[in-house]
Amino acid sequence: MTATSSPARKQRITIVSAHEGADTWVSLLRFIGETGDYELRSFHQYDDRAYRSAKSTMQRLRLRLRTFLLFPLRFALNCRRLARDSDVLLVVTSPFFMPLLVSMLAVSRRTRVIVLMNDIYPEALIAKGILSRDGGMAKLMRRAFSRALSTADAVVFISERHREMVAVEMPFTSRSKVIPVSANSDPFVGHEPRLSTDRPRVTYCGTLGYMHDTSTFLAWMERYAGSSDVRFTFHTSGAAKKDFEASVRQRQSTIQTGAAIELADSLGEDAWTRTMLESHLGLVFQDAGAGAVIFPSKVASIMAAGQAVLAVADPQSDLGRLVASHECGWVVAPGSPEAFQESVLAIRDADELQRRRLNSFHAGHALFGKPAAAIRWIELFEELAAEHPAGRHARRESAPA
Repeated sequence: MTATSSPARKQRITIVSAHEGADTWVSLLRFIGETGDYELRSFHQYDDRAYRSAKSTMQRLRLRLRTFLLFPLRFALNCRRLARDSDVLLVVTSPFFMPLLVSMLAVSRRTRVIVLMNDIYPEALIAKGILSRDGGMAKLMRRAFSRALSTADAVVFISERHREMVAVEMPFTSRSKVIPVSANSDPFVGHEPRLSTDRPRVTYCGTLGYMHDTSTFLAWMERYAGSSDVRFTFHTSGAAKKDFEASVRQRQSTIQTGAAIELADSLGEDAWTRTMLESHLGLVFQDAGAGAVIFPSKVASIMAAGQAVLAVADPQSDLGRLVASHECGWVVAPGSPEAFQESVLAIRDADELQRRRLNSFHAGHALFGKPAAAIRWIELFEELAAEHPAGRHARRESAPA
């Protein structure tokens, strides 16, 4: 009688995040699961549609309640079951204190924990002006994060600069890996941008929050929009949407001709794809100093769609250096409407705009395409699977105090 071996069981990976994630993240996870080696499940409080549809003050308040109170409570009540049924818990900083909560709750000794640091706290709160850099709360949070990250099996950052900052401000002993954000590149494969002599179209698609520098664009409107023929379209959601739109409309009332500026809501998937393919440039706003703690994931989709990047950001930020190194757009320092105007004039050169769009398209697929991101995540899953599952708990005893 010939012995037969049973097929290997798939790795069970549970993603823990209040916000299920944007379509790009959900699509990437689905793609990884399709390799046949992984069973990926999501433990979340709301999906991306609920996140982007919260427009009124009451809706945003309700979303914050679900994020910061209801979801952590649900996780605390279900953490042992989740750990028992999972080989890996992939914990996302949504809300930002989830790594702390996971480190405090005893989970199964065989369950490995990966922390995905999409945003860096408390540094993001410091950049927003909510906390003082040398204040007691910031110091307490750094010590807590240092210990929490040291109890994980791996910590994933979306940029090298983020990893370097955390290593200095919150030293941890776990392994770390940089895996850039991914783009939902599928709709853009085979759509290499073509030379266009049409009126340049600049599009902003995404949330508007309190770390987005819109003041530079608004100052540009006051000084230069009346003499520009560039078309700007904003498909937005988020806490700062209402104030931004009111500021734009107030300035529009004084502009008789010039730049066309359209204000609209966020888009569904099909409309978003069409808009991304039809636009020549993607607009990104980032506050001075914010680049050290947050990387705008919309850049990945902008580049994969073959748009040049028009970024209001620190030139030395990860975003600024990305655009400069690949010559895939223009970077404007926050607070410089004159530099914004220089970029607006530059994009009128159809040949130069086309060159930068092509650079953006090829770099976007190479750096942020779904296959590239999937390979990096699969490599990490395989590395952890090959190790003893109790390693995390051994490190916990030697974590920084």
